[in-house]
Amino acid sequence: MAWNLIVNKVKTERERFAGPLVISGLVGAGLLLLVVLYPEKSLLKLLGNQEVSSPAQRRYLESLLRLRSGDNDLVLVLARSYLASKAPLQALETLDQLREPLTAEARKTSRSMRYEALRQRLLSLPTGSSEWNRNRQLFAGQIELMLQEGATRTETEAYRADAGRVGDSVTARRLQTLLTPPPTPAPLPAASKPATPASSASAAIARRDYRGAAAIYFADMRKSRDMRQRRQLFLSGVRTLQSGNLMAEALAAGESYINGLADDRETLLFMSRLALTANRPDRSQFYIRRALGMSAANGGAS
Repeated sequence: MAWNLIVNKVKTERERFAGPLVISGLVGAGLLLLVVLYPEKSLLKLLGNQEVSSPAQRRYLESLLRLRSGDNDLVLVLARSYLASKAPLQALETLDQLREPLTAEARKTSRSMRYEALRQRLLSLPTGSSEWNRNRQLFAGQIELMLQEGATRTETEAYRADAGRVGDSVTARRLQTLLTPPPTPAPLPAASKPATPASSASAAIARRDYRGAAAIYFADMRKSRDMRQRRQLFLSGVRTLQSGNLMAEALAAGESYINGLADDRETLLFMSRLALTANRPDRSQFYIRRALGMSAANGGAS
């Protein structure tokens, strides 16, 4: 009987040894040992390995970031660790801690990591849900930023493939359009009539060259002295960009070429609707006030 009591006592002591406090102490001691054995830069390089995504690694990085808030290099290392462990939401929240100014390399890396986090996030959400739609817009915007930075054709093809995988057919079609070179126009027959601006624009639209078609309308608009014709060419140019789903460019072009039509009520109302479509309610309100003859500053009559 005494022998059984001794065995049970030893067993109980072993179970207590494996308690949560002891395990936490061992983990903390391990992290402390890492700090002692490795210089900080070497340790961050070790933890920055994309294949490393252990909870102990992240706990160390999170603790270190709390001590060194504003360390952009450390933020990128921690965000990479979250991406490796398929935790996109935590990666996005970590990237939000980046502080300006960023180096060109850090900015490029952060945009690439944000793109990957949004891709993972879309794959984890029900397609078509409100949260999915919100992240899809962020995903498309991130692709647009990287295209503006000069993404290669290979990178653009990868973005198109990823957009298709996450169910973003709108972005996938837009990227496919960018990747498809316009066909070489057939030479005009010798006896054919000279092309008019409308026919040239129609030919450009047939090639899905919406920017080129809009440029033709705007160029012809500059030459016209007739108000009605100028308005018609202006509307045709802006609507052409809209038909190519280039909403932001349509609004920018409208504001750039509205000179001479800035007091035309029909044009102002059209610009108000266009601004709403481009998600710019502030500009929409400006054009509505202008169309009603009100001051944009205080809302009073002009």
